[in-house]
Amino acid sequence: MDMHKMTPWNWLSQESSRERPLPQRQPRHPLLRWEREFDNWFEQMLGDMAWTTPAPHAEPSIPFRPNLDILERDDHYLITAELPGVEKQDLHITLNHDALTIAGQKQEAQSSERDGYHYSERRFGQFRRILNLPVDADGEAMEAVFHNGVLSLTIPRHEHHGQGSKTIEIH
Repeated sequence: MDMHKMTPWNWLSQESSRERPLPQRQPRHPLLRWEREFDNWFEQMLGDMAWTTPAPHAEPSIPFRPNLDILERDDHYLITAELPGVEKQDLHITLNHDALTIAGQKQEAQSSERDGYHYSERRFGQFRRILNLPVDADGEAMEAVFHNGVLSLTIPRHEHHGQGSKTIEIH
């Protein structure tokens, strides 16, 4: 029996707890829940005439944080990151020993008062994800491809882990 398969690798052990995303749930504060119920009651009673507060559950303080998929194959690992609205030149990938860092910045779209925005849930700003590579990952031979807002990192597997720092070129 392969004991390696019994204990999954903790890819995200170097990320601090404050960098982890907050779950998108209903508001916990009783007043926010009451406000939503009150708005729903008015909508039911008055139909289109009711006024509501825009998205009381939105949390604008949560920064942009790309979602990751990590896939294990027999001969390689595949990591994909969703980076909508991020430009290739604003993206940086570095490897320091076994720590793979995906960092960058999502630029805020310029808008003026005449654009008519009332509300926006899009996230902007700097981001950083740190992944711990397993012992059998060959970070030195990693390939990065960025296409249509999705970053794909292919990391071959081998017996020995490389040591040192390297900047990964994005294709």
